[in-house]
Amino acid sequence: MAYFAVSYQLNNSKDYPTLWDEMKRLNAHKVMRSFYFLDLNNTASEVRDHLQGFIDDDDAVMVVPFDQRPYHHRAYQGTNNWISERFG
Repeated sequence: MAYFAVSYQLNNSKDYPTLWDEMKRLNAHKVMRSFYFLDLNNTASEVRDHLQGFIDDDDAVMVVPFDQRPYHHRAYQGTNNWISERFG
């Protein structure tokens, strides 16, 4: 299993529900407004390529793999549980 931090910026048309529905289907955890954690059996480039199908050509997405416990201040509810379940 690989862990990813995913952030996005939707520009002109801002079709959020399309991307949000896919993040939900992927069991992503929403950490902040436009920032998610994912755990998948994929590479970062595969995740990026997949998510590009849910955003417009003028939008941006960043996928960063990580393998160490992330630390935060004031993330959304459930973030501590997501981290603890994966990093003890």
